[in-house]
Amino acid sequence: MKNIVLFGGGNIAQAIVEGLIYAGHQKNNIFYVDRNPKNKKILKKLKIRSLKENTSLKIDLFILAVKPKDALSAYQEILKDYKNPKIVSLVAGIKSKKYLEMNKNIKFLRAMPNTSSRFNLGITALYNCTFSRSDFKKIVMLFKKIGIIIEVEKESKLDNFTGMIGSGPAYFFYLLKSYEKKLIPLCDGDKNKANYVMVNLVKGIGMSVENNKDLNKLIAAVASKKGTTEAGLESFKSNNLDKVFEEGISAAIRRSKEISNEF
Repeated sequence: MKNIVLFGGGNIAQAIVEGLIYAGHQKNNIFYVDRNPKNKKILKKLKIRSLKENTSLKIDLFILAVKPKDALSAYQEILKDYKNPKIVSLVAGIKSKKYLEMNKNIKFLRAMPNTSSRFNLGITALYNCTFSRSDFKKIVMLFKKIGIIIEVEKESKLDNFTGMIGSGPAYFFYLLKSYEKKLIPLCDGDKNKANYVMVNLVKGIGMSVENNKDLNKLIAAVASKKGTTEAGLESFKSNNLDKVFEEGISAAIRRSKEISNEF
């Protein structure tokens, strides 16, 4: 896939652009469509050009990255202006049948990445609707540049993926806010130092999980009997932190399913 157009230039589009550039994809082959001045400024800083200034190009792939309320009208705009486009939708909730009702012959699939894609550490779920096997392989290779791929055989699984992986980074950022609140005073009020400590903590956790996939063993390795860690964990358990966290994920999954019924 040479010339790629991000139709929508928000957070996830920016993450994909940054990840592709970092992975070596040529900036001259990435374009965008977006009216938001803030998004345009960020993309211009990344030296990504507007499609409106390059209308004669042969576009190999459109990546639909708008909000659900704008998805179907943006999709229609692509169909109106381009013959037989290949389209990947990153839009949460809206099922493929909504798009294919407008054109059954279109090459279309759904993808659900997350914002860690900007560091080439993304996780992207792919559900192929009408792409040929050879073209689908090209999509797989494209998204592998920005992280790992999970192919799903049932479209319904994308709702679960959206709630767990697409939204996942925000859950951990939210938890880290509580950690940061206690950490900053420990670092004499130096927020930059606290941030540096958190980064190393998270990196260490990641390496631990990578080298020992048994989470119970990892917990046991830190928590000694009647120690400080055990006291913290017991408090989490008594306040049902695990159930609260699980319910948050379930709420996100339910919302993804609701969106499909709204459009």
